[in-house]
Amino acid sequence: MKSTLAIFALSAVLMSGLILLPGINMKSFAISNEQGQLTLADMNFKIGGAFQQISTEEAEESDAPVRNVTFVAIEKNLTLPSGQQVAALTWNGTIPGPTIRVTQGDVLNVNIINHPNNTLIHSLDHHASTISAVPNFGAINVSDSKQYSFVATQPGFFKYHCEGNNVLTMDQHVFQGMVGGVIVDPQVGYTGYEGVGVENGTNALTTTEVDADAKEVQLQFSEYYLDPSGQYDAAAMFAHQPTASWINGIPFGYDPVITKTPNATTLFFKQGDHVRFFLLNHGDLPVNFHIVGEILDRVTDGSIVSGIGKQTYTIGGSNDAIVDVVFDLPGVYAFVNHDYAQLFKGQAGLIVVDGPDNGTSALLGLTDDANPSNAIPPTGANSIPVTVKPYMLGTPLAWNGQ
Repeated sequence: MKSTLAIFALSAVLMSGLILLPGINMKSFAISNEQGQLTLADMNFKIGGAFQQISTEEAEESDAPVRNVTFVAIEKNLTLPSGQQVAALTWNGTIPGPTIRVTQGDVLNVNIINHPNNTLIHSLDHHASTISAVPNFGAINVSDSKQYSFVATQPGFFKYHCEGNNVLTMDQHVFQGMVGGVIVDPQVGYTGYEGVGVENGTNALTTTEVDADAKEVQLQFSEYYLDPSGQYDAAAMFAHQPTASWINGIPFGYDPVITKTPNATTLFFKQGDHVRFFLLNHGDLPVNFHIVGEILDRVTDGSIVSGIGKQTYTIGGSNDAIVDVVFDLPGVYAFVNHDYAQLFKGQAGLIVVDGPDNGTSALLGLTDDANPSNAIPPTGANSIPVTVKPYMLGTPLAWNGQ
């Protein structure tokens, strides 16, 4: 009983500290780049995860690379390909928010703004942080802002999300879209590995050295809990009964072939490509990641290689993994959450792998082999660039603060 009372008292103190946080009043503010105006091209912000807090003065004096970034909370209505409305809560206009990328040791200066046209209190929590939640993740009133600085210390793909009004309504803000990811690359870069394949014509096993450089994909998973009008359905969330499940904001957004989802587009790679998948689960339900027709060559969880030659890898809620795959043969492969309920609610997509003759694309009648922009992260030191076309849920922020 005493233990229970102590926990209750500690919780009350924590909540009181959050609720009493003073806001920073900003009568006017603007977002700018070196040319004085934020453009769509600036949306591939680079910031850090696994943070050690430092003062603004220390950040300015640091010899480490410094990243400046602004997150703006934007409330807007969005429509899914199914026609379902979403009373969306977003970071910088899209679900999920912009993917951020830095290297271990980089300094981050972050500015968070609650847009003056909003109606709700917002806040920003970084899961990789090593700082006090109070006051850093506290409430930001409409038209107010908050700033803090960090050093990125751990590699991985880390979640950021809104905490609502001092934790209250956090679930609504997360499941209406206020989530995103931060890639922190290892300071020494990624490593290659020994791959296993089959020799053409003999079916004999062969080993190959897979280089550290790779084409890269980011896949962020979560669920929508919605009533018919697009408002948040808390009862459905507490019952773990999602209306739809998504990858990068869109249910079946990478399947124009089987579900024929409007405007959907597959991922495209070439035979022999090494692909590095950055996976992040924002949802309540586990993601059992599987590629139909392929083996997960190597799985890295945090800084540990946790699997070699895996068929499926489970990623719990608010967790991540990095998966390396070499596509040895041309064909069509499906990436899915092998939880059947989640798969058939939207967590499935297609990968087209072409040989030298582009025969797979020709068979499917596909003529555009550019990859969808929301599936491709900003590039790092070990990234092989790919051609990208615009594709996402929502419109990236282009706003001058007025």
